[in-house]
Amino acid sequence: MLEQDNSDLDIALTTAIEHGDAIENELAAINDRLRGEVAERMRAESRLEKLLVALSQQKSDLEILVSTITEHSDEIDAEWLRRYAQVEELSRTDGLTGIANRRAFDDILLHEWLRAARGGSPLAVVMLDVDFFKNFNDHYGHQAGDACLAELGQVLQRACRRPVDLPARYGGEEFTLILPDTDQDGANSVADAIRLDLAGLAMPHEGSPYGVVTVSMGVLSRLPVRGTDPAELLADADALLYAAKREGRNTYRTPTG
Repeated sequence: MLEQDNSDLDIALTTAIEHGDAIENELAAINDRLRGEVAERMRAESRLEKLLVALSQQKSDLEILVSTITEHSDEIDAEWLRRYAQVEELSRTDGLTGIANRRAFDDILLHEWLRAARGGSPLAVVMLDVDFFKNFNDHYGHQAGDACLAELGQVLQRACRRPVDLPARYGGEEFTLILPDTDQDGANSVADAIRLDLAGLAMPHEGSPYGVVTVSMGVLSRLPVRGTDPAELLADADALLYAAKREGRNTYRTPTG
């Protein structure tokens, strides 16, 4: 009986030792996992702390920016408006001649047409282009051709003696003038002034039978009617321009001759 008890005790002790080793191993593994989790938690907290510092700095920078914009809003608005006006002006100005471009011409012509229709006043346009301009470019070169067009732009500016008058480069060597509140006689006087100014400059043009730079013009004044647009006015002025070209150039044509 005593031997049996000793045997059972040995088995129990062996089992306890085996289980104790397993428990110790499990505890060691759990401890390793806990140490790893603690280390990862510490790294995460460190990253979070750095992020909070960066966010705090960005918040501070943003507050400074907002404060600066608020304090200087009037100056910023004025500068923005100035730059916008410059860009808008450039977008409506012909870079070569310094006068209005086609975009500005179209906008202002429509505005003046509608205004004249409301007020019952006449509106005149002058369509013109340089005679034998291709010959001029072929003979003198494109740089000289550009200089010729720029000089013509100055001639047109001088012919527009009122702030409401608008000279514009319509495209290539073709130009136009908008003359609000101007009847046919007044528009004809402007065309005469252009011809005299050009004759006084006497820019050489060996590719022209006239020996100097000249222009052909179509000159037309009309009373706009409500509900219409200026397309017909332009088309008729353009037809007069081509009549002047067919009839020898260096002249202008009106509805009466």
